[in-house]
Amino acid sequence: MTTPLPQRLRALGAAALLACTIGAGTTAVLATPAQAAPTAPGTPIPPHVFAPYFYSGSNADTLYQASQESGAKYLTLAFLQTRKNGDCTVYWNGRADSPIGPTYAAGIAAIRAAGGDVYPSFGGAAATSGSLTELADSCQDVNAIADEFKRVITAYNFTRIDLDIEEESLANPVNWPGIDRRNKAIKIVQDWARDTGRTVEFVYTQPTFTDGLNNGSRFLLQNAVNNGTRIDAVHLMTFNFYDDVSEACKAKTGPPHDMAAETFKAATATYNILQGLYPQKTPAQLWGMIGIIAMPGPSDFGECETFTTEDAVKVLNWAIQKNIHGISFWSLQRDQRATSRTYNWKPYQFTRTFAPFTHGDNAAQTAITATVTGGPLSLAVGDMSPVALPAVALNGQDQVATGPLGRVTVVDARGTNVGWSLTGQVSDFRSPANQTIAAANLGWAPTAKLVPGGMNLVRTINDSVVTAGPAKAPGSGLSTPQPLCSSANGASTGTFDCGATLNLGVPYNAALGTYTGVLTLTLI
Repeated sequence: MTTPLPQRLRALGAAALLACTIGAGTTAVLATPAQAAPTAPGTPIPPHVFAPYFYSGSNADTLYQASQESGAKYLTLAFLQTRKNGDCTVYWNGRADSPIGPTYAAGIAAIRAAGGDVYPSFGGAAATSGSLTELADSCQDVNAIADEFKRVITAYNFTRIDLDIEEESLANPVNWPGIDRRNKAIKIVQDWARDTGRTVEFVYTQPTFTDGLNNGSRFLLQNAVNNGTRIDAVHLMTFNFYDDVSEACKAKTGPPHDMAAETFKAATATYNILQGLYPQKTPAQLWGMIGIIAMPGPSDFGECETFTTEDAVKVLNWAIQKNIHGISFWSLQRDQRATSRTYNWKPYQFTRTFAPFTHGDNAAQTAITATVTGGPLSLAVGDMSPVALPAVALNGQDQVATGPLGRVTVVDARGTNVGWSLTGQVSDFRSPANQTIAAANLGWAPTAKLVPGGMNLVRTINDSVVTAGPAKAPGSGLSTPQPLCSSANGASTGTFDCGATLNLGVPYNAALGTYTGVLTLTLI
């Protein structure tokens, strides 16, 4: 499962299926605890788990840092491949500098010490197209394949193996002998695990159309049944469908896929296939064999296959309802980078949506939905009475009349957190005799504070912040709009009290009378 994925072929009808005979055969770096992988058989992965793919393409051991930063306690570590076709020895990403044993050992141990775990993925798109470096495609010896599975399991005490089988392995019957070798080798490993007291689960990761698995995938599962091989789960890559809808959308002659709806459709079609293969299983057990692997944002088809954050919530709720085997996506690094500029999301937003799914068989989950809708950006004045400044008796000098502005409350209930600003401007002050005190003579000293929420609730973001505007002295005051208070983008939601001490400069030669001006506050 590396991108881009070549086109998935829908060819090979039932006749071809029956005719094929198989012989026997930069992130801040967290300190990683210096701890070797445990030597005892490992702890089983939870039966219902969220475990996104981690892929770096190198031997850099950043597993623990990525897990801690993202909140993903469980990871699917990609990929194990042979170095060339014909080999029976796997390396991480087929790299000679990434051997089994030392590579990733510290990171895996640190994740386990923190209460999580890691399981490996064999194969990937690159390993099953052209070079055929997926283990069972590459290696012709069933026992050697089984021994390599055992070597990887014991080196890290893995309890689950993901087998990402696609491309040439499934589309071309010439390569189907590898399917039979793999399933026979899995059976050998399962018997060995039973005899040695180990837990080892095998999960097949498969491409899918919206209406179900292709013929190669169906043959793979049927062959496992024929070999007496237990397949614990089938995980579906619900993206890059390469179907008529995607092609029409790409040509701008049709609508895009509804990715959540197509995910449910593909899973239901796979459920029906599994029901035929395992008629003795209950519906709950069959759904417990199905996993979903999404791709955050656009697939190779761009906006025609775009898995959104809204889709993620829908898939999570559906997965909880069906109690499926697992949720994953390609990949953790993609989620961290928030790669789509057109369909943007916050780093690790998909991870944090799916993380609560992980649970055991002795737990029950239900989704609780609470909808928060936006309100207005509003302004309220606590006391609408005119502000009466104290009288000024002329004494031959300029004087200042001082008084408080009534409480002004700003409520930002829009839910967008995009910021706001409250400004004030005053008219000239006029008496009944049409004498004037200039607007610029009114100055102020603003104040501002956040009104606490009042319920002492836990908040997932920091409290909003309000800032009082600068003081303006009489003579250089409010003849033009001046800021009373404001809140910046990212910190503006909530309730805020703004006020000011008003200072009106009265000139020494002012005419007698009562002067009135109008202060206009504008919230934007």
